[in-house]
Amino acid sequence: MNTMNKVHESKVIDGKIAYFRFLKGNPVDSYGQGLEEFKGMVQSDSLDTLMVVVEDDDAMFGKDMQKVWLDTGEFADQNSIIKWGVAVPNLAKQITIEYLIQGGDDAVREYDHFVSDSENEILEWCKE
Repeated sequence: MNTMNKVHESKVIDGKIAYFRFLKGNPVDSYGQGLEEFKGMVQSDSLDTLMVVVEDDDAMFGKDMQKVWLDTGEFADQNSIIKWGVAVPNLAKQITIEYLIQGGDDAVREYDHFVSDSENEILEWCKE
């Protein structure tokens, strides 16, 4: 796991899943750093699935944060990602994240998605 100088963890699972865990207390720019790392992972490996675990209840709602979710979805769509699973801490966040990873108002994404409060449930779905 890469954890040096960042507030998220990342790794590749089963050679196909880009896994990111954003730790509590994250500044919004750490999500942007995660997006840049994800872009590099997808371009250098044969990844087709993204899994994101968000531990922070407060990190979802600002315009800057929403843009990161939408930009990640756009990149995923353009780079052969077929599944995006997100584990979030509570129902209100699940609804917001589901809306954003579906593409927001545009709601045009090609990948399948799944949002839950259970990391294990998301991981199993990503591995299917």
